[in-house]
Amino acid sequence: MYCTTLLLLLQQFTRVMSWIKQQFNWLSSLYKKLSSKETFLFLTFVLIAALFWVLLTFNNNMTHDITINVTVKKPKNVTLINDVPSSITVTMKDRGLSFLKSFFKSTPSIEIDFNKYNNEKNKAFEISSYQLISEVRRALKNNEATIIKVLPESIVSKYTTLPGKKVPVNWEDNIKNIIPDKQFVINPDMITTDPDSVIIYALDQATLFKINEVNISTVEVANLTSTFTKEVAMKSINNVRIIPDKVKLTVPVEPLIRKDYNASISVRNQPQGVKILIFPPSVDVSFLVPQSHYREAVNLTVIVDYNDIDQNRNKVNIKLGEVSGNYTNVTLPTDSVGYLIERY
Repeated sequence: MYCTTLLLLLQQFTRVMSWIKQQFNWLSSLYKKLSSKETFLFLTFVLIAALFWVLLTFNNNMTHDITINVTVKKPKNVTLINDVPSSITVTMKDRGLSFLKSFFKSTPSIEIDFNKYNNEKNKAFEISSYQLISEVRRALKNNEATIIKVLPESIVSKYTTLPGKKVPVNWEDNIKNIIPDKQFVINPDMITTDPDSVIIYALDQATLFKINEVNISTVEVANLTSTFTKEVAMKSINNVRIIPDKVKLTVPVEPLIRKDYNASISVRNQPQGVKILIFPPSVDVSFLVPQSHYREAVNLTVIVDYNDIDQNRNKVNIKLGEVSGNYTNVTLPTDSVGYLIERY
């Protein structure tokens, strides 16, 4: 038996070695062909032809887009109300070699002097299409290139020199569509924004005086089972700059936990000269409470109303009184209890 197995293994080994030898012979033959003088010359001429094609192609004019970063150098007391684009796109025609060089360079940038384009009459920072192209040409330092277009075509932004006003961020009206999953709840007392206030700038003092808070944009999300955090944009206000224009909204979501509480039954509207005895004098109330409130004192009452007593019945209805805690699904174990009336 062992001899037969050994013989089979030797046969398999011989086949594998034969296959490896065949592959080696094929690779060796290919190497000899490629290393021959004729093949080497052929490949050399192909490479030279490819280089000439690349040089001729890139020496022709080509149309391409480049991105240029934009910054505005302005006085410290000036606040631009409208956003100035952080970059512009320039479509230009130039030799392909120039384009190839620019591809390997870092993104060019221009710094625009605010005072040069300050329209004091309109309280606006204005750059026309022609002026923007001039700024681009000066930044690129390439007189041979033809600038076809610049996007955006012009830049206009109102500005103010009035100091800013600090106002709180209001989120309450914009999170109605944040919905937790079943058996989970949002804790409204722990909802926060970071920062909780922003600075607003306006064109006139009257606008600043009217605004006492700013709102976040509407947020929509459902079936939450854990704390929700999102960067949210501020709701824009016409001719007002908000800094920062985004805040981090955090909405704590926590599970609801069942809690049992033994509540004493109190009597309401009891007339003078009458005493109502309730039995049992208390009942176990069950409800769901957010996890973070589980260990807090329960603020919940169960009552009997004297006006509900029907003396033809030996029981009286019970109901919930004040429920000021953060409770849901409050359940009473029974709808009525026994009673006795004592007069004195």
